[in-house]
Amino acid sequence: VIVMTPIRRGQMTTMECVRTSSDNLDQNQIVHVATGVNQGIVIYKAIIDDKGAYSPLADSESEITYKCFVVNQDSNDVRAENRKLHFWFVPSAQKKVTSFLVQTSFMFFNDLITPGHVPKDYATFIKRVMRLMLLDKYNNISRIHLDVIPLDKNEAVFEGMEERDDRPLEVRVQEQLMRTIEEAYPNVLTTEELSKVIRQDEKLIVRILDQMLSEESIHRMAMEGKHKGKFAYVLRVAQDEENADLGMGKVEVMAEGNMDVITKMKDKPTVAIITNLMCEKRAVDAMMQDKTTYVRYETKGGDSHVYTIGFIGPHKCVSTKLPAVGRDRRAKIASGNTTTRLLGTFQDIEHVLLVGVCGSVCNLGDLAKSSRLGDIIIASPSREQDSAYIYCDNVDEDDSGQFSFSLKNWTIPDPSLMRKAASLVNEYGPSFENAPWNQLFAEVVSQLSDFARPEGVEDKVQMQLGDGQIIEIAPPSIDRAGNWPMVRLGPLGCGKPVVSDTYLRTAFADERGLLGYDTEFDQVLESILGNRCNSFLIVRACSDYHDGQKGNVWQPYASMQAAAFAKSVLLQLA
Repeated sequence: VIVMTPIRRGQMTTMECVRTSSDNLDQNQIVHVATGVNQGIVIYKAIIDDKGAYSPLADSESEITYKCFVVNQDSNDVRAENRKLHFWFVPSAQKKVTSFLVQTSFMFFNDLITPGHVPKDYATFIKRVMRLMLLDKYNNISRIHLDVIPLDKNEAVFEGMEERDDRPLEVRVQEQLMRTIEEAYPNVLTTEELSKVIRQDEKLIVRILDQMLSEESIHRMAMEGKHKGKFAYVLRVAQDEENADLGMGKVEVMAEGNMDVITKMKDKPTVAIITNLMCEKRAVDAMMQDKTTYVRYETKGGDSHVYTIGFIGPHKCVSTKLPAVGRDRRAKIASGNTTTRLLGTFQDIEHVLLVGVCGSVCNLGDLAKSSRLGDIIIASPSREQDSAYIYCDNVDEDDSGQFSFSLKNWTIPDPSLMRKAASLVNEYGPSFENAPWNQLFAEVVSQLSDFARPEGVEDKVQMQLGDGQIIEIAPPSIDRAGNWPMVRLGPLGCGKPVVSDTYLRTAFADERGLLGYDTEFDQVLESILGNRCNSFLIVRACSDYHDGQKGNVWQPYASMQAAAFAKSVLLQLA
């Protein structure tokens, strides 16, 4: 049986759940013996321990600490608690390695907080703890303590929570403008388009853009054709004299239609590298030598393009940035068109690398598959999954509540790059302390501090559990040597229907064995294969626990990790 005893110590409440036999029950302490589906559960009288005298046990063998936020759906008020689960194990389990005890604890926790099935109150929450302890798969757990400490209002704040921004409107709008212009690069955006995206008055937009022009962070261009008479804006890109070797090199703006300087090159690029975010482009370019950037701005409407041509080892490479990879139809078509134009312009391309950020799938039930922020994921098939990249475009639910996913799957016809990546992982894993990409990363970041690991920022997973419940937990760091990022090979997934729903995100990742979620690159992959480029590699590093697009704190760091690994793969390529 499982015996639960509530213990109150001032503000902290502890729920003690102990595995014992029926013969050892103290009949004088029993207040309830459960029957039916809850048979095997016994409740003892509460212990009031304001003086802290009740401390009968040594330190637990495993602990999980997390914050729990309950958001009132009507008032938007937040109630927050610190919770800590302590685990003790039966003697036979205690002889096993620490990683087994930690893995078992997180498997239990994963079952406890499954999205869509989380108890709404303490009574049912504790009952679920006890019912899980009664399962055969957890019969090696002898005791669990759950400590609950309420947090005050100042502590009841979680990442993504809408906080009041008291900064001046102009400061906030300028920040939004810069982010939007960066994302759109190399495309130009009119004041009308910017006003629509930012949702602010066009006069305010123009005033702030003038200020940004004076700061030389953007360019203004006169539009032509049907947009004649209007102005458009684009990110200012120029050679960085201070860190010339790590920037985009010499920047040449090409006149419309004048592609001769590229198409008539004697030695043409054989490797193409495609990025989405500006920080990804900068990270890739920092890994190249002897480079020149060619930009053509489209001022008649349509997509501009940017190509940085240089060397990684003996390989002549061209890197580009997609104008935007979004989830609306126009953005997805644009990403495919940009890829098609890239491969049409550079017809000697033999290999394509997609390099950048993604979101980790924090698999609490299988820590070996759980990546932390900065960890690298190489899209590849697994034992359970033949595909390297899986896109879900629709989810159907039948009358019984079962979900079915409409999918597109991609394999990599020529796995030569993937084999080089796997060889590096096998050679330098599992610690990766002496991996060459760590040295490449350190050399660049010593001069480009914007790409360093964020300081004073915790790596935390936030999970929406339904009914207004949110938990925040530091992911486990089992089997890690120092702060070196791990590298894993396995399938990547994407698709708004699954990424935006916590339950479906977890269910889809479990069903397909996904290591991470990407922003939607389905049109890019269609274009690569449509142009008969069979050798490609997707190198991602985790910047969040969503799809790589949620917040920008970890994006530069993750981008540089991915770029350093991509360079290491190319240096292995004959």
